Amino acid sequence: MDNNNFISQIASTGKRKTAFEEFWRRYRKNKLAVAGLLIVVLYILMAIFADVFFSYDFITQNQISNAFAEPFTSAEIEYKDNFTNHFYVLGADNFGRDILGRIIHGARISMIIGFSTIAFACVVGSALGAIAGYYGGRVESIIMRSTDILLAIPNILFALAIVAALGPSFQNLLLAIGITSIPAFVRLMRASVLTVKNQEFIEAAKALGARDFRIIARHIMPNCMAPIIVQATLGIAQSILSATSLSFLGLGIQPPSPEWGNMLSDARSYISYAPHTLLFPGLAIMTVILAYNLIGDGLRDALDPKLKR
Repeated sequence: MDNNNFISQIASTGKRKTAFEEFWRRYRKNKLAVAGLLIVVLYILMAIFADVFFSYDFITQNQISNAFAEPFTSAEIEYKDNFTNHFYVLGADNFGRDILGRIIHGARISMIIGFSTIAFACVVGSALGAIAGYYGGRVESIIMRSTDILLAIPNILFALAIVAALGPSFQNLLLAIGITSIPAFVRLMRASVLTVKNQEFIEAAKALGARDFRIIARHIMPNCMAPIIVQATLGIAQSILSATSLSFLGLGIQPPSPEWGNMLSDARSYISYAPHTLLFPGLAIMTVILAYNLIGDGLRDALDPKLKR
């Protein structure tokens, strides 16, 4: 072999990118997706360090004298039996509670709801979809017809019925949103499995005596995860929106807990003379939903092999 060709092969091998580096190269081409990722990271950091940023009480309604304080004003509040001067960056609500602090603490609740419900729906829905697509026949018919029944009912109405039947609580809210998120993952995983299960490497695994569970878990599902990841990202946005909708209707997180939906519900009566009490929680909901959708679009472009460039 010619020495120059050998050296060039070594150089090209050294420059080969890992799968993550290739994914990130394609993802960062979408500037809006990168912006969405930065916004979500900011919200996650706020949720994690909410107690560090705002350590005083956001539940006790003892600051009536500061009710409807305008944004960028300061006033005295009672904290740990002492009075201290507090600067209201986004103003105060009808009980004198800091809106920015409640939004930041509400981000923790929203992120927990979004991630936990979609994790549950992703695991259950992907497993059911993989079983339906791999085995077919009667098993597939039972799973997919049950999925069709759930899809025939609007998600918010189904979640509303579950919470209304079980009672408004944090656990029931998670259960309702998690159940309504399952059908999308079932259908998506089944469609992906149908395109993979007849390929040569699956036939080779069967010929080597691999059991069905191992084939599904080790060979089929890892090759079907790209659309599932995209759906999970979009599903988090939908879960947060569903949670805020239920809380707005009084069937989600109950006051005085700082949740964005019940903040909107409390503020709607004061929109005419204190619009900031409604504006900022609404902007928080809008930005986080938009950010997750932008991430989903970026993941779709980066993971879809048909869009490689």
